[in-house]
Amino acid sequence: MITINLLPKGFKKAEKKKIVFPYKALLMSVVGILILLHALLVPVALLKKIQLVSLKSTWSRMTPQTKDSASTRKEIKNLEIKAKALKDMLARKVSLTELLSGLNAAVPKGLWLERFSFSDDGLVIQGSVVSLTQNEMTIIGKFLQDLRGSRTLASVFPKIELTSVQRRTIKTYDVVDFLLTGELKK
Repeated sequence: MITINLLPKGFKKAEKKKIVFPYKALLMSVVGILILLHALLVPVALLKKIQLVSLKSTWSRMTPQTKDSASTRKEIKNLEIKAKALKDMLARKVSLTELLSGLNAAVPKGLWLERFSFSDDGLVIQGSVVSLTQNEMTIIGKFLQDLRGSRTLASVFPKIELTSVQRRTIKTYDVVDFLLTGELKK
């Protein structure tokens, strides 16, 4: 169909030009940009993967060191506690010779001390009793009473107790082994 328009130019309707949207070109450019970004991100991802593997291997090498450092820290803490206990004992103005002298004065005839230890946990005395004339438990009781009665020992160890007693026979003699513990004064 042919149309003839004889109207002057001012009265003629202007034809609207259709705007063509280049969606194919835009779609291709978006796809191209995504492919370019993907091509750039693959090496970055590989680099991060390599870094992750290297950090994991470093971490696995450091695990034994962390265990060692934890045990060292625990040992240091224990030593600090022991040092504090000794410092507290020295602060009480009681000398070790006075403690040993008080212990020596309390030892009755027929009683032998096999082990004497002093630590932050307190006092531990291990010994044995052999007597042909008296009951061994009486000797241990007298020793315990003398320890509790000693001023120097009582000032440092207010609570001294008999924790273990065992009887045994050596040839024809009865021997009683005992263990005494004393708590440090806090």
